[in-house]
Amino acid sequence: MKALIFCATLFAASSSFAFTTCDKWANNARLTKAIYTVAAHEDYTFEELCTLPKILDVEAQPSHIVERDGTVIPHVRVQLHMEYSSCLYMVRDSDQVITSSRCYSGW
Repeated sequence: MKALIFCATLFAASSSFAFTTCDKWANNARLTKAIYTVAAHEDYTFEELCTLPKILDVEAQPSHIVERDGTVIPHVRVQLHMEYSSCLYMVRDSDQVITSSRCYSGW
């Protein structure tokens, strides 16, 4: 009986610490908005993208692209890291358009 109570307590405690791969960006609206854009581009909801078992980590960081004339265009770089590959998306801040994307092997 004690073992059963211990297992139930352990399960309850571990589920209260459950998190998604996107939780670390929750306090940054700019980065979260870009992740929403990538999720829609990949035909997922934000929640689905952040809990997909195949995605081990979601990384988002401010970035920019500099055009030939020197114009700086603010972007957010979003990377989806999977077991053997990663995908990179550049999301333009002004209109949430993905201006470039590519996937590459992690090997």
